[in-house]
Amino acid sequence: MSSFISNSDRYPASDWSRCLTAGVRAFLIGVFLLSALIFAVDPYDSGRFGLLGITGVDDKLPYTANASRARDGRFDSAIFGDSTGQLIRPAELSPATAKHFVQLVAPGATPRGHLAILDFFLRHHAHVGALVVVIDDPWCASSAAPSADDRFPYWLYGDSTLTYARHLFSWSALDRVFQRIAIGLGQRKRFAEDGFWSYEEVWPPGSRQPSDAPRPPGPRLTGTVDTVFPYKDRLASVIRRLPSEVALVLVVPPVFHTFLPTPGSQDAAAREACNAAYRIIVAGRPHSNLINYRIDNALTRDPKNFADLIHYRADIASKVDEGIIASVRQGNAAKIDF
Repeated sequence: MSSFISNSDRYPASDWSRCLTAGVRAFLIGVFLLSALIFAVDPYDSGRFGLLGITGVDDKLPYTANASRARDGRFDSAIFGDSTGQLIRPAELSPATAKHFVQLVAPGATPRGHLAILDFFLRHHAHVGALVVVIDDPWCASSAAPSADDRFPYWLYGDSTLTYARHLFSWSALDRVFQRIAIGLGQRKRFAEDGFWSYEEVWPPGSRQPSDAPRPPGPRLTGTVDTVFPYKDRLASVIRRLPSEVALVLVVPPVFHTFLPTPGSQDAAAREACNAAYRIIVAGRPHSNLINYRIDNALTRDPKNFADLIHYRADIASKVDEGIIASVRQGNAAKIDF
């Protein structure tokens, strides 16, 4: 006769029920405590939660780090755009303009992402001193349709707390929780408060420079160019809501001379039409200007002034800083030395 005794005979059903209940209870308590920690810390320092009084982030990804800086009340002015605005120095602009600048560029983001950061910045500042927006090629696109591979965290900059909360339960958010705790304990330093980081730390002078090979000539202008620039309209709608005394400087960033379109080509005409469209936004605004640095001159012909075709180095960046400062002071009457 078999002497096999099943587990269900050895352990009564009530014991299994108690064990399962205890396991579920422990799991739920763990989830509750982890959730409480996440909300108490607010991993992205968005201002929506956070009960521990931790200030700032040590987040190397501007997409997420900018949320903390964009709501910092010590800054009333900001720089927006792609990596082509990354060498614009808040530390140079602030004392020269009597305003307080923070760097909010998001390398690789589309203008939709830059506008999301701008909107977030404006929602957190009742008083705005000046805005600098770097108008590189993506701002001249004829379509603003969302891209399927756009990874920008719009949920972080939107106005829905519930949508934000749903994104806090991830490994990346948890990693930022521990970063912020370390900052609160004094074991870790926060990232530069004004957001400035130079790509020359990765590409030091002399390490790389663009090829001097000429750009293939583009098609000649044979008719009219497209003058529909939806991102211009979106930016204009934001600026119209601001008082006229808010300075606005639009910067068309310099590029290495071989990257410039052939004069008389379709591409050159399209870029000129784009500049003209954005120039309308600053027209009539005091202390505002559009500065077109996309020109062929001695600076843009020297490969030592560039890390690649579109990323300029510190000597050119200092000229861009000077142009922004002059524009905030004098508007479109500013003398631009470039």
